[in-house]
Amino acid sequence: MLDLSDSASRARQRMAFCSLSFLIVFFLTPGGAIVGNTAMLAFMVTLGVYFHVAWLQSWLISNREHYWEKIEIPSYFLDMPIIGFGLAVAGPYLALVSPLLAVVALVRGMRYGPCMLACHIVAGVLILLLLYVLVPYWSEHPDLLYANLFLLIILPIQFYGVSVKIQANSKSLRQENLTDPLTRSLNRKALDTAIWRMLNAREPFVMSFLDLDNFKVVNDTMGHAVGDKLLRRVSTKLSIRLRADDKVYRLSGDEFVVLSLGIVHEEMAENLGHRIKNAIAEAAAYTCPNLPVSASVGVLVVNSFEDTDLEKLLVRADKLMYLAKKAGKNQVLVEQV
Repeated sequence: MLDLSDSASRARQRMAFCSLSFLIVFFLTPGGAIVGNTAMLAFMVTLGVYFHVAWLQSWLISNREHYWEKIEIPSYFLDMPIIGFGLAVAGPYLALVSPLLAVVALVRGMRYGPCMLACHIVAGVLILLLLYVLVPYWSEHPDLLYANLFLLIILPIQFYGVSVKIQANSKSLRQENLTDPLTRSLNRKALDTAIWRMLNAREPFVMSFLDLDNFKVVNDTMGHAVGDKLLRRVSTKLSIRLRADDKVYRLSGDEFVVLSLGIVHEEMAENLGHRIKNAIAEAAAYTCPNLPVSASVGVLVVNSFEDTDLEKLLVRADKLMYLAKKAGKNQVLVEQV
């Protein structure tokens, strides 16, 4: 559920909702009605707090700070109750935005599938029934209740099939967006996300940065088609020879990164580096056996998370790989962070 782009979008939506609701209530209520009404005053304060929480979350996401996750889950489940709270204490002024209950259910269903759609429909119906039973304004306006129930039940059901298709297409598009088109391995964007999450979770991991030695010779002597075939075979061999938990990423050209969880000792990391080197040797022997293609591998063991970020790790791993290349190519160097 904690998708970065969706969470950023929801944060902006919460800010817009809070601002609009605050302005509607502030300008439409008679003078002194807010200050003299404890519930109304509490709602306005809640809107102000919720706005700043949404702004904080948006700021944390834009600065790639992991603390946004701590805000996201409670905010996700508070969206509909806060709308219900507003409809309860400021029904005469916010009745026009009451269809937001149906809109939230519909949007969540389209993003996360039928189960989430059903959960939000049930939550919305319960909120409306409580409003009808407990709040005089809604008891006196059953037409508003029926209209919202109609929207909440009929509209999402009509979009049930659309929800299923959108969820499937969205998953496919996200996967395509994170996949290198040539090798079908994961791409730089996927690498950024994976490292960012591991740094946030403070999970030890190993980043193996590798570059093919003499790859230019392949393109110059055998053509770019053979070079592309070699890159595809490198990706395939790495996926086959390494553990299922070891993920292969292609950065650009002939540069790849392998991320591994659970390896924290230099000896194990060095063994990983040699397995990577051997996998590439197999791919090269099959594709261009007469050319001196090998791999220089810089293996960075990340156990410390102080003053560490994605770019620093990539630069450090890249330098380690170039040191391996300067040491005579077809080398593995290991360093701990």
